Amino acid sequence: MWYPDKDFVVWVHDVMLERFGGFPGFERGLDCFDVILAKVKAMRGLYRKAAVLLREMVLSRIFTDGNHRTAYEVTKTFLEVNGGNMKVTDLREVITFIKGIMYYSIDEIEALLKYGEVPKRP
Repeated sequence: MWYPDKDFVVWVHDVMLERFGGFPGFERGLDCFDVILAKVKAMRGLYRKAAVLLREMVLSRIFTDGNHRTAYEVTKTFLEVNGGNMKVTDLREVITFIKGIMYYSIDEIEALLKYGEVPKRP
C-alpha cells in the first residue's frame, strides 16, 4: 500500500496555494504528519485509513493556510493510487463537509469517502 510522505504533502500544499492562493508557511509543522501517518497505518481497510488521513490532516493544522484543500487532495490521491476513489461527486458538499469535519465520526467520514453519503447535521 502506498502512503504519502512529507515531501508529497508539501508539494500538494504548494500546488494548492499556487492554484487557489493563500499564505505559505507552517502553523504546527510537518512533524505532526508522522503521528498522522502512524494512525493511518494502524487502521484496517483503505477507506478507514483515508478517513483518518483526511480528518487528522484537517484538524492538525500543519500549514498556515490551505489545510482543507491539501488534506482533500492528499486523501483523494491516497485512495486513487491504492485502487479506490472518492465516491462523493459534489465538490461543494465535500468542502462544506471538510470545514465541519470535527463534528463527524470516523465512521461517517469513511461512509462519505466510500459511498458518497454526506451525513446531515441538524
